[in-house]
Amino acid sequence: MENRQSAMRMVRVVRFLSLMLLTAQAGAAVPDAVAEAARGAALAREGKYDLAIEHYKTALRLNSRLPGLQLNLGLAYFKSNHLLEAAAAFEEAVRADSGNFQARALLGMSYYGSGRYRDAATQLKPASEAQPENLELRYTLAQSYLWSEQYQEALREFQLLLSKNPDSAPVHILLGEALDASNRTEDATAEFEAAVKAPPVPPDAHFGLGYLYWKLRRYAEAGHEFEAELATQPRHAQALTYLGDAEMHADLNKPAETHLRRALALDANMRLAHLDLGIVLAAKNDSDGAVRQFREAIRIDPSEPDAHYRLAKLLGSLGSPEEAHAEFEKVKALAAEVPPPPLLRLSGRRLP
Repeated sequence: MENRQSAMRMVRVVRFLSLMLLTAQAGAAVPDAVAEAARGAALAREGKYDLAIEHYKTALRLNSRLPGLQLNLGLAYFKSNHLLEAAAAFEEAVRADSGNFQARALLGMSYYGSGRYRDAATQLKPASEAQPENLELRYTLAQSYLWSEQYQEALREFQLLLSKNPDSAPVHILLGEALDASNRTEDATAEFEAAVKAPPVPPDAHFGLGYLYWKLRRYAEAGHEFEAELATQPRHAQALTYLGDAEMHADLNKPAETHLRRALALDANMRLAHLDLGIVLAAKNDSDGAVRQFREAIRIDPSEPDAHYRLAKLLGSLGSPEEAHAEFEKVKALAAEVPPPPLLRLSGRRLP
């Protein structure tokens, strides 16, 4: 969902920025270059970007200094989804005029679209400062900070956006992600609580709030939020997994098993679902089933010690001391680097 919203946001930003058409300065331009550039501009207005690009490139060969040409070439590449080529053209435009904030913004959007978020933020910051009324541009800058792990900068930008629109659920959610990444989980929870109170509630908002409650070991509240997410997205494998985990922690193993199996039917690579299902099966003396689930959890991520430990204990009780010893040795090797719970990343990145 967030990826689709980001794509739409990119389109809106580019529309806002795409106000400048090619303007030729006759005294400095070679007539043939101007004619080729004009043909390119006409084709671009018709949406025929591939043809427009060829005319722009011909114009560049004739006169590489024609004003606005690199910018228009970059726009044609951008609108035809050739982001690397667009970035190269916009880089030339910025190199020729470092104060051209339209070119900087478009260069930043090209970096953003191709996943170069740190580079995007570098270009979008001065462009956003030059166009403070463009809140879409500032939103994209804030996302770029968040996704390049520049959390303090992201916090500042999201807080500024909330000062403009305090009821924006998407901004509350992204601010919550930045706060969680800054080890401020309680504050992150407050932002998600605000998000689910600001209709329409975005997809994943209840799941995100449930996950933060889960991190805080508030399992009953977490379960309610996972159920709220599943009410609108019944095939949400992560919500099913974490709901099952919350129920398991509350000793509700029967519903936990149901939800964990449903999660794995939707996504067989949910490590936590395999681990928890193994724990539930072991509790009801289905040792063979538990062993299979622990081994699956290890296959998906052998760096997590918990499944190795559970498997080692179970193998020992089943009379396989050598295998149990091997798993305990893996636990010892991994125990020194037990990872914290994963960060809440709903915007384009999924929890394991």
